[in-house]
Amino acid sequence: MFCRFCRPGVGVVRTVGTGDRSHRVLVQTFRWNGKVLRKSVPVPSGERVDLNSAQTRLEQAIWDSTYLPLFESIKEASKQRGARSPATLIDKELEDFVLEFTYNSNRIEGSTLSLEDTRQILERELAPKTKPLCDVLETRAHAGLLRSLLAKPEPLDPAHLLRWHQELFRETKADIAGQLRGVQVWIRGSKHVPPTPIEVRPSLLELLRSVGRNRAKLHPVQLAAEFHYRFENIHPFVDGNGRVGRLAMNMLLRQHGYPMLDIPYEKRLGYFSALEKSSIQSTPGPFVRWFFLRYARAHRRLLQTRTGG
Repeated sequence: MFCRFCRPGVGVVRTVGTGDRSHRVLVQTFRWNGKVLRKSVPVPSGERVDLNSAQTRLEQAIWDSTYLPLFESIKEASKQRGARSPATLIDKELEDFVLEFTYNSNRIEGSTLSLEDTRQILERELAPKTKPLCDVLETRAHAGLLRSLLAKPEPLDPAHLLRWHQELFRETKADIAGQLRGVQVWIRGSKHVPPTPIEVRPSLLELLRSVGRNRAKLHPVQLAAEFHYRFENIHPFVDGNGRVGRLAMNMLLRQHGYPMLDIPYEKRLGYFSALEKSSIQSTPGPFVRWFFLRYARAHRRLLQTRTGG
């Protein structure tokens, strides 16, 4: 039996104890694995209390007791399955991931190719005559880059991110491929305005430095989720930010031994909405919540296989 996931909520400030021993706490109830549970964190005294900070700590406490242990179980189940599975099967599943992730990541960004079109291109080198050549070329480039990264992982640094962008778009967007943007951009349908061009490089460098600082502080799945939100928030390229960001997100997961995540095209509205909420609120929380739920649901079969469910 798989867990029922906790849902986002807002804590309520309560006073506990009496007299001089009383103190205030922020309390939140949530549902997990069919049970209603409760977590609380202390709220500092004072006239001006930062409840947003307390809510962030409370949400982290909930994640620490729910999703994060679940992700450890998923990692262990994946490791066990890999150890007892023939290499041929593992290779096939990785190639299936390349196919589906390439299709979904490009489709999210406007590619007109179907999953079957993508399969024909990657497996039989047959390009549909009625579809745009740029979609075909970007599909080949994306799959080729992902295969190379799976075979030989690369560090997450500015030089490699630029190289990935160059590999993805050198045949279709040569004028911007491998270059940080030098112009202001706006995201269609979003209220978020990305940083100005002069802010792009320092913002990206700080994000990459924060990955190093947070490796020992944040759970790897949370690290990958927060990185992806912050990368998209910076929007360092004129085009291709989503595809590079999703590649980087998965490289972080894989480096730490966790299964990668494919975001299906059919789930794009929830994905975009979560990114937008985090951008408007200037906090990774909404996107991390969405990411955790998506990650848990995507890999539930690993736990079912391990337990015989």
